[in-house]
Amino acid sequence: MTMKSLFTSLCLFGLGLSGLPAQDAKKVIFLSGKPSHGPGAHEHRAGNILLAKRLNEANLGIDAIVLPENGYPKDPKVLEGAATVVIFCTGHNGHLLNPHLEEFDALMKNGTGLVMIHWATEALTGMPGKKFSEWMGGYCDLDWSVNPHWKPNFKNFPDHPISNGLEPFSVDDEWYYHMRFVAGLKGVTPVLSDLPPPETLKRPDGARSGNPDVRRAVANGESQHVAWAYQRPDGKGRGFGFTGGHYHVSWKNDMFRKVVLNAILWTAHAEVPKAGVPSKTPSDEELKLNLDDKGQRKKPAPPAKKPTVNVPNPDQRRQSQAQKSDSDQSLVPLVKAIDSSGNPEIQKLLISGMILGLEGQRNVTPPEGWSALSAKLVNSDDRELKKLTKQLGQIFGDESATLQAIATLKDNTADLDDRRSALASLLIQRRKELPAILKTLLDEEPLRIEAIRGFSTLEIPNAGELLLERYPDFEPAAQRAVIETLATRKQYAESLFQALEAKTISKEAIPVYAIRSLGKLLGGKFTKTYGVLELNEDKESLIAEYVRIAKPGELEKASASRGRAVYQKACMACHQMYGEGGIIGPDLTGSNRGDLNYLLLNVIDPSGDIPDAYKMVTVTTNDGQVLVGSVTGEDDQKIVLSMVGQKSTVAKSDIKSRETSNVSMMPEGLLKTLTPDEVLNLFKYMQTKAQVALPKPNPHE
Repeated sequence: MTMKSLFTSLCLFGLGLSGLPAQDAKKVIFLSGKPSHGPGAHEHRAGNILLAKRLNEANLGIDAIVLPENGYPKDPKVLEGAATVVIFCTGHNGHLLNPHLEEFDALMKNGTGLVMIHWATEALTGMPGKKFSEWMGGYCDLDWSVNPHWKPNFKNFPDHPISNGLEPFSVDDEWYYHMRFVAGLKGVTPVLSDLPPPETLKRPDGARSGNPDVRRAVANGESQHVAWAYQRPDGKGRGFGFTGGHYHVSWKNDMFRKVVLNAILWTAHAEVPKAGVPSKTPSDEELKLNLDDKGQRKKPAPPAKKPTVNVPNPDQRRQSQAQKSDSDQSLVPLVKAIDSSGNPEIQKLLISGMILGLEGQRNVTPPEGWSALSAKLVNSDDRELKKLTKQLGQIFGDESATLQAIATLKDNTADLDDRRSALASLLIQRRKELPAILKTLLDEEPLRIEAIRGFSTLEIPNAGELLLERYPDFEPAAQRAVIETLATRKQYAESLFQALEAKTISKEAIPVYAIRSLGKLLGGKFTKTYGVLELNEDKESLIAEYVRIAKPGELEKASASRGRAVYQKACMACHQMYGEGGIIGPDLTGSNRGDLNYLLLNVIDPSGDIPDAYKMVTVTTNDGQVLVGSVTGEDDQKIVLSMVGQKSTVAKSDIKSRETSNVSMMPEGLLKTLTPDEVLNLFKYMQTKAQVALPKPNPHE
């Protein structure tokens, strides 16, 4: 999403098309999950934005707000006062509610409505499933529900407000069915139902493909409910589950869209018009707006003889300045909207969106009206609003806000989160006071890792020697951060190389993901001795060798628990599995891990079939910082680079060169760094279907 479209979205969906919300408008909050699946599928944010826009256009007393960040809100206060919450996200292990069940349950008990779309209806067995049942009367449950693609015919609808204006329709989508409903469907009103054809169960039994219970139900001619309303027993709260929505194009069907819009109104205790919520059919062009940048899975092209280096020429620089001027103008309506609003929650939401859109930039020309607005907001009684105003002021070059941030960072009695925010903003501004401050922060454990990484942002003389001198006294996480930081600048990398040669730092201390960065900075003198072994041998033979090692009898004796420990050491920095880990590589939770050949192919030849979104990108800044990761966000002003343990937002005006390589961040030869027992344990863990406990510490080791 470009900066301008982000700001436009905030204007439209934070305040409604007709301006500021009326005092009696019902607030509807949309939560969007992180990107998943391929382009055009599971478009969480784009789907939410389309629905919110149609609600605001309908002028039915609804203030529809799509939160600017993906996932659960960092400030849960934005959910307070919501009439209903709409969630469109990854389900099961990746559900955004999993870490927040208790606090979200309190919201539900206060009578807040809930709408869950598609995969969001799928819950983990146990407490999540129990809560989903309490909130919306049913959920998608593994080894009970199924997820085929089919085209049901919806002909009959119940006497219920959600049915208002519905006419028979049919949409080909991934309609989950055979939900786990509350006993006797008490409080549940099925809204969309049909009998699935036999071909929806042609797959063998599996967690989402089939089971004896669903086969029996379909064979008995039991109609399956794919959308349902739920009146909670307390008489106040309402829920709605909708299992369609896999394909973004499905929102083009007027009835498909209407049933969800009606449900949002009903769960918010708003009156549903007799003809249902009016909404115009989106054009193909509108459906392409706000899509997540997911890349494409395809075989890489042959490697180029020379790396592609993008160095802006004078014409490009002039164009960038024109875009910057245009984006400055796009801020003016937001400033006016914030100034006109008397609602601190709306003000905070909009300022947060502006900060997000301007992330990575500094000394941005303040828009007209900002100075007067800032002077008013910094005197607000709302502490968070004051903090956000000052943070945005720093981006606009407000010297007083910057000096206050410096004072906050130096004050070890100040709130820790405030100090972290101050450090992050000051690093973006490249303040000259920072080198001395960073050195003192190394003594403060809560801020130590952020301070270590801060040395990467600035080229500080003798920083490499300083960090290596302090290295033995740091905890393991901080030691890892030191190595990562030293792999971002040539001067720092030289210091690390000297320490490796002097054996004051062991070769084992260098994680495999840092080796590529160090190789780029130092060249052959580093890779000759410390690089990961490149595999020149036949990949098929190597796969066959590991298949022999991991024969069934040996795998049965392996320990999944110990394998999890190996995974944490070798894989977790870049990959998520069961909800924990990094985001540089694909999430492994739902991958085909049970197939040993598939697993080996991707580990031994990680660059053989790599999506564009996970290709290694090397960014060199004008002041010599070298960042290696995958691009997870980009607009006309900045890129967001995901690296191990952190994200870095880099203004395009700061970029000297940018190289995209047709190789994975994951180096070949990873298995060669493990013992045979570690390999077996890792394979055993990778084939698990649920999380296992880590091994208990051995007091004799």
